[in-house]
Amino acid sequence: MKVISLLVLTASLAQAAPLPRLRVSQDGHFFVKEDGSPFFYLGDTSWSLFHLTREDVDLYLKDRAAKKFTVIQAIVAHYGGLEKPNPYGQTVFVNNDPTRPNEAYFQHVDYAVNEAESLGLYVALVPIWSKEYVNQENSVLDKASAFSYGKFLGSRYRDKPVLWILGGDWVPDGIEDIWRSMAAGVAEGDGGAHLKTYHPRGVRSSSMYFHQDAWLDFNMLQTGHSLFNRNYELIAADYARVPTKPVVDGESAYEGIANNLAEYKPGVRLIQGEDVRRIAYCAIFAGAAGYTYGSNGAYSYLSNSNPRGAGAWGPAVTFREALDRPAGKQMQYLRDLIESRPMLARVPDQWLIVEDPMSTTERIQACRASDRSYAFVYTATGKSVKVRLRDTVIETVAGKTIRAYWYDPRTGAATRFEDFTKPAAGDNARSQALSRVYTPPSSGPGNDWVLVLEDASRNFPAPGKVR
Repeated sequence: MKVISLLVLTASLAQAAPLPRLRVSQDGHFFVKEDGSPFFYLGDTSWSLFHLTREDVDLYLKDRAAKKFTVIQAIVAHYGGLEKPNPYGQTVFVNNDPTRPNEAYFQHVDYAVNEAESLGLYVALVPIWSKEYVNQENSVLDKASAFSYGKFLGSRYRDKPVLWILGGDWVPDGIEDIWRSMAAGVAEGDGGAHLKTYHPRGVRSSSMYFHQDAWLDFNMLQTGHSLFNRNYELIAADYARVPTKPVVDGESAYEGIANNLAEYKPGVRLIQGEDVRRIAYCAIFAGAAGYTYGSNGAYSYLSNSNPRGAGAWGPAVTFREALDRPAGKQMQYLRDLIESRPMLARVPDQWLIVEDPMSTTERIQACRASDRSYAFVYTATGKSVKVRLRDTVIETVAGKTIRAYWYDPRTGAATRFEDFTKPAAGDNARSQALSRVYTPPSSGPGNDWVLVLEDASRNFPAPGKVR
């Protein structure tokens, strides 16, 4: 009995241990923890998190932790209205005055941040939603109040596992200094402890406005709620920028939302799980350090006024139904795959693909390890892919024997199908080049696959398994 009690106490203490702070990796492309170990940013949008009852906060966070999300994106001063109270009747500011944060409201924010931490989740806090409250026509903040509000937030959450997302679905042209002032306030409050970025209007990147600013630790994209998403282009551009900074697709097509935010009526094309998987895998393989999922009916759910979880651009569903959409469950398999191989070695490389990589709904996207020990090739519709294993100068996939798997983004299952011994290079350039065609187990819409090629001598575990 004493042994059981000790085990329970030990587990409780381990769960309550503070999460490590995050920083940017040495090469500038990824996130790492304090000890240098890699951190995969797998986000979920719960913009309305602080307008949920504590019971719904618990339900939501436990669900997302179980599905292996690592970051929750939430708005402090919600776009539903500064005067709109949370379920306990509290507004974010006293009399809508941003220089007077409401202590009772922030105790509820504290509750959610603490619960997230207990479950191993980081919270990316949006201080105030730019689109409604900080814009060129009418801003509730000026430079002075932005600094003081930022300092208040930075101080309050200095020792918590948070990140900061300034902005909120808006272009900062002409109001850049308000955001710079808020960033300075946050940094003064938390001593520069936490990473910061900016959330723009779609289809854009924070790099278009603040890339050269030292306070911007990583870039964030909003790539739009469109079936024909091309986030890989924005990510490739940000990946190549100097100075080097990580990039995250922080908002793309929400599962269950109407394509292009069309007015919903029966027959309107909704974004499906297969669309979300494609956008997510293309983002990561193109060089992103993270991806943020969203579910229509969950991102905007308000406990006290939106009991069905209905979004403006889709059919009414319950909150629980919105949390159980297929791709929301399947995002964990993307994380599993990335973490099953040396994560900080991953580099985008479309050169692996010999023929047309296609675009949008039929996209083929590739990446590999910098030491060429492994390569991933995503094919959105199960189209056969011709892979360059060796060109006339270098090995594109290292090793005398290449081990090959098909990885299923729908289930996380990996099937090993071949150990291929590469023929020795010939005496002339033409005979040295080597490519090979790989055909997935199934094809057609919804039949996406990842081809995993690796140097067999490295003896990696099966794709998706913990290293």
